[in-house]
Amino acid sequence: MNEACNNSKSVFLIPIGSVEQHGPHLPLGLDYMIAQHVAIGACRSLEKDGVRALVLPPVTYGMSSMWSAYSGTVSVSSESLYKYLRDIITSTSRNCPKTPVVVINGHAGNNDLLRVLCRDAAEETGLMIGFTSVWDLCGDVIREVFTTPFTHADEVETSLAIALNLLVGEPPKDSPEFFRKHDDFWHPLDLTKRPKAHVFRVESRETHGKGSFGRPELASREKGEALLNCMISRLVSLVKEILEGRV
Repeated sequence: MNEACNNSKSVFLIPIGSVEQHGPHLPLGLDYMIAQHVAIGACRSLEKDGVRALVLPPVTYGMSSMWSAYSGTVSVSSESLYKYLRDIITSTSRNCPKTPVVVINGHAGNNDLLRVLCRDAAEETGLMIGFTSVWDLCGDVIREVFTTPFTHADEVETSLAIALNLLVGEPPKDSPEFFRKHDDFWHPLDLTKRPKAHVFRVESRETHGKGSFGRPELASREKGEALLNCMISRLVSLVKEILEGRV
């Protein structure tokens, strides 16, 4: 760590995700595992370009109340996650007061809180703090490569799990469509289109089948590798632009 603190081209990468149901064929920790793999892949690429990237152990638990009716889901409150991750970032600032931090999120349910947290932590510590979701890095690739839109434990996540050798069962062929319509004007599933409104409701009182949605049986290693490579390369570009002061 001392070497990173004394290097002007250094960065901390903090993966975060969740522990929640992902159908019968994917691991409970898939979200944080994806974020961790993307961070490690970016770290290796950055090291080749002379950037000292340190990947911290992942923050495994997240805000997953929307899946709490399904067994296996472990969710934390917004207050707990905010304080916990803020303490981690504050600790990095005490060790390396000039080293930027980039938070890499693998679970969409964390996004809103993490934006506020990273902004607050930047004001508190004086650090430059970046935040991105792995899914926001590659919405265009999902639209181009996959047959179905991104939902949950679906073709997209299953393809990534195959590429990372994380599949724990056979992808089901009887998964229902996702709750929201694919062409929803206010909150489209197409990740290249920003939501125009956010409407919140209690989501955790009932289950919907096995917990997988869309067409996970259409997943493939080739699709997953294309998505993973995109996530890693774009995270590398983001880190470089942060270090160069271009974002």
